[in-house]
Amino acid sequence: MFRFLPWAKEGLSVFLRLVLAVGLMEGVRSGFFAGLLPFYAPEHLGLGPATFTLAFTFHQLSENLSKTFGGLLAERVGFGRAVSLAGLIGFLTLLLTPMAHAGWVLWGLAVLWGLSMSTLYPGLMTLASRIAVPGREARALSFTLTLVMPWVGIGLVGVGQVAQKDSQSALSLLILAQGLVLLLALSLFSFRIPIPKAAREPYSFHRLLLFLPAAFGQTFAPALVSLFILRFAKEELALEPIALGGLLLLGGGLAFGLLPFTGRQVDRRGYRFALVSGLLLLALVMARLAFTPSPWELLWLAALGGLGFSLFLPGWNGFLAKNLPQENRAAIWGGLMTVEGLGVALGPAVGGLLWEVFGIRAPLLAGSAIFLALSLFYAALFWRMRWN
Repeated sequence: MFRFLPWAKEGLSVFLRLVLAVGLMEGVRSGFFAGLLPFYAPEHLGLGPATFTLAFTFHQLSENLSKTFGGLLAERVGFGRAVSLAGLIGFLTLLLTPMAHAGWVLWGLAVLWGLSMSTLYPGLMTLASRIAVPGREARALSFTLTLVMPWVGIGLVGVGQVAQKDSQSALSLLILAQGLVLLLALSLFSFRIPIPKAAREPYSFHRLLLFLPAAFGQTFAPALVSLFILRFAKEELALEPIALGGLLLLGGGLAFGLLPFTGRQVDRRGYRFALVSGLLLLALVMARLAFTPSPWELLWLAALGGLGFSLFLPGWNGFLAKNLPQENRAAIWGGLMTVEGLGVALGPAVGGLLWEVFGIRAPLLAGSAIFLALSLFYAALFWRMRWN
């Protein structure tokens, strides 16, 4: 079995426990903000939607804006300590939630929780790149994300099902899950991310600026349509939510099903073609969606979108793995994740403005233009600089 895994056998047990810990924390977080609070906050805390949704906004901002510092802590202080601290803060947040009858208390807990979680992804992705089998870096990073992200949906759906019947029981379930996370994290308390012993090579840090367009654009473009995709599907495509969910499931399933193959191609032949072609496919899909495709076309577009994402994800991760400096890698990765988070935060507001001024199709066309511009930018960059 180890022949097919993208991570080295040494340290794999610790790595998988860290993946499980981070995944469970993601599940608890999505379950808390999206599954629990809409039912618990009005019923038990007397807080309205504007208050508890703002808590999530503050949580996201505090996490994303501090990821550079969080990455530095994960590598310098020790990743096991950072994960343990995040587990402890999350556990205390859940225990203190019944006392958060004022909005500022809930906001403060959300901000503190976000700050503690800023270490997780920079540290985890750096560790995944460090223990990757040589020549399998793109697959190692892509598979790491695919192991973590499903927990977001599990937490949302699972906790939401319980919370709509008994929100107090849902909170108890979250506390129990976070307690397990804390115990798992404490078992890894002394773990540190291995640092290569190779001699330091000179690195031009202005080169990091070339990562920023894709870091921002890959989240900003889809975020332009994220908050009104249901309405667009209903009014322009005549799709009910369940039909839209089926298309998203088709595209997402194809994307993750193809990752072993697209990731292998990236590791063997380089990231350039996958990154450029993935961005181009996403641009074409968003552009065609804006012009009311037929139901059969929608199936093809969902499949092409899945293919585009399955090319882009290992292409982007391979690009980072091959070109980010080894020194302070977690901190630099955290900085790029901050830029990605800004795309998520700003996209819906800009999309709403475009919708109001130019119509409901405008955000899709703007997102398509961004993906197309990124594809052309990196095609020109790779041709001129011949990065490999």
